[in-house]
Amino acid sequence: MTRGWLLLAGLFLFAFGGISLLWSAHSGNEEHEESRMAVWSSSDTELLADSNRGERVARIGGCIACHTDLENEGVLLAGGVRLDSPFGTFVTPNISSDAVEGIGSWTLDVFAQALLNGRRPDGGHYWPAFPYPAYALLAGQDVVDLFAWLQSTEPVPVASSKHDLLIPDAARAGLGVWKALYVPENYKPGHIVERGEYLVEGPAHCAACHAQRDIFGGVPDRRLTGNSRGPEGAQVPAITAVALQDWTEDDLTFYFEIGMTPEGDFSGGHMAAVIEHGTAYLPPEDLKAIAAYLKSSAN
Repeated sequence: MTRGWLLLAGLFLFAFGGISLLWSAHSGNEEHEESRMAVWSSSDTELLADSNRGERVARIGGCIACHTDLENEGVLLAGGVRLDSPFGTFVTPNISSDAVEGIGSWTLDVFAQALLNGRRPDGGHYWPAFPYPAYALLAGQDVVDLFAWLQSTEPVPVASSKHDLLIPDAARAGLGVWKALYVPENYKPGHIVERGEYLVEGPAHCAACHAQRDIFGGVPDRRLTGNSRGPEGAQVPAITAVALQDWTEDDLTFYFEIGMTPEGDFSGGHMAAVIEHGTAYLPPEDLKAIAAYLKSSAN
């Protein structure tokens, strides 16, 4: 993407910032956000937390792989992972239990707003490098358990690094329109029942890397048909049923366990971290559910 297109995208978001604040208040994004929080508040805030299960949610959700600078022996959840994009470089923040630099001072409701609606504690929008369009699907129990586990981790008093972006921070104001376009209204916490679809489309956020983004960084159809530019600037392969026709469900399950393909090659790059610090820890039934969904025609 050229610098001219980036400028155009930034100007679009900035120009529509004021409109977004008016429009979303009565007909767009804010109604969707209120709807998701209503579902959350009505049934999930009284759930009993299980921090051990929360670690499993953190691993399938990519919290460790994305918020720990593994290449530089970074401290768990201290952030610092750099994600390349056409809009510049995003740097993942500290999400340890530190009350100042991390999320140790957050309440459960603040945490739910971040995951389900992409809202910062001050009410502003997170950049969608944080995959809240997928986390909007999270079931209440997973939110509660994940929060409990994150709060149980060691606090890391390390300040988060700033993003290095080609668009102004003021463009965040336009993200209300962006959310209305790319976080569909029917995304309600936990509305997907089938386990494989829930894991792939929700916490695992596979479409964040394996679906093509448009000029504004959105994923219009969430089809897992590959991405010409993934988080490391390289092409990401398709993982639809057609693309995986030579893989069996057992092949996929084995791949998610140790990262080895049917040809004997091993995964590299960010996917290697996703497997080593994520899917390798999932129970066999979850891996089988993911494999079955990817091999179906639904993705």
